[in-house]
Amino acid sequence: MAVTAKGRPVPEYKVERKEEIKELLEKYNVIGLSNMEGIGAKQLQGLRKKLKDTALIKMEKNTLITRSLREIKDKKKDVDKLAEHVKGSVALILTNMNPFKLSNFLAKSKTKTVAKPDTISPVEIMVPAGNTGFPPGPVIGELGDAGLPTRVESGTIWITKDTVVVKPGDLIPKKMALVLKRLGIEPIEVGLSLDVAYEDGLILTKDVLSAEPVKYLQEIQEAYTQALNLAVYASITTPETISILLRRAYTEASNLVMKAELIIPEVLSSIIRRAEDQALSIAMKISAKDPSLSPQTKAVEETKSKTQKKPSKPEKTQKEK
Repeated sequence: MAVTAKGRPVPEYKVERKEEIKELLEKYNVIGLSNMEGIGAKQLQGLRKKLKDTALIKMEKNTLITRSLREIKDKKKDVDKLAEHVKGSVALILTNMNPFKLSNFLAKSKTKTVAKPDTISPVEIMVPAGNTGFPPGPVIGELGDAGLPTRVESGTIWITKDTVVVKPGDLIPKKMALVLKRLGIEPIEVGLSLDVAYEDGLILTKDVLSAEPVKYLQEIQEAYTQALNLAVYASITTPETISILLRRAYTEASNLVMKAELIIPEVLSSIIRRAEDQALSIAMKISAKDPSLSPQTKAVEETKSKTQKKPSKPEKTQKEK
């Protein structure tokens, strides 16, 4: 019979609950933990319905969860490390769904609610400028006490400018909570979030699970580019690098043949073009020093010389006429 640390027998119902938890932990591939602070019974019931076919939300005492995790460590690699994250008011989320998809689903399932008095605000709360719809009266004083600038126009109270009334980490006063509720402002987002998850020996924390898919895609693309560059630089032949390596080898071989002026069909035209460019460059340098030596000048002079040397036709005599 199991006994407590003080030597007392463990009640049978607790033993049964622990065995049930252990069976569930072994059954599902993904074991998640979610902070339950601020989650109402109605919201939890709604989430359970949404997750009915994909995940199981299980509320249990932390000591029972940690003991169950440690007792199945021989069946699931490093699952006992998840016990380090069982703190505060937590619930087990058990599923075979991909943990990233589950985290995304839970994030989209969150809803807005009113600010509760005497609680710490996790977000900045701003009251936008506009018509409140309230007629002039005592409510003007309530809005003023909340630090909201107002004016009366066309028989209703208007807030004259956007005003931040609560900053992240501030305590929400009772009067402020009442004003926000009057104005229909629901600034607090509530719902479950996947704070940590275990899958195949890996512990995935919230910062990893909540990252946007676009960010992961960018990181994968960057990793691919870096790996490809490294493989090409190291001349490692893979299906992805072979075409790049062949092009680079062809270019380097062509440059070597050009430099050595080896006459082969593949580079002959390039060698001829280079020779023409070099000849033209030399000719331009010569003509710059002595214009008379310019190929164009010589061509003109030769044309003139031929024209001058050409014999003219004799005139016909009277008899020939």
